[in-house]
Amino acid sequence: MQVRWTTGMEGFDEAYSVRKAVFIDEQAIPEEIEIDEIDEYATHLVLFSENEPIATGRFYEKDNKSYIGRICVLNTHRGTGLGRILMELLLQKASESGYNDIYLSSQMYARGFYQSFGFEEFGETFDDGGIEHVWMLKKR
Repeated sequence: MQVRWTTGMEGFDEAYSVRKAVFIDEQAIPEEIEIDEIDEYATHLVLFSENEPIATGRFYEKDNKSYIGRICVLNTHRGTGLGRILMELLLQKASESGYNDIYLSSQMYARGFYQSFGFEEFGETFDDGGIEHVWMLKKR
């Protein structure tokens, strides 16, 4: 497995290919919602197997807060621990940012995964791209 970090739109094609397969094709999230202005300045993490992108996530800072998001793994590679590797690497990157708290928006079915990393739900559920989400926070 190879790991690649990029910033902004440089090298974004690999992250996009995984996000398109998972969020746009599988989950039917409209592309204009999935690809947003945050991608232009976020730090993107892509995991590769045999030079093919298979998992991705992003880290960004906005309004003096630290965020992790767009975590996804191709369906052919789920259940292999790649999601955990993504989260560990992204949490390390967030820790290096100097912020104490890390936020993320979770699809409802994935809450338990993020809770295993110490995230806790807060606020009301909301619709994002036709899928119910909830905000989660990890305090340091």
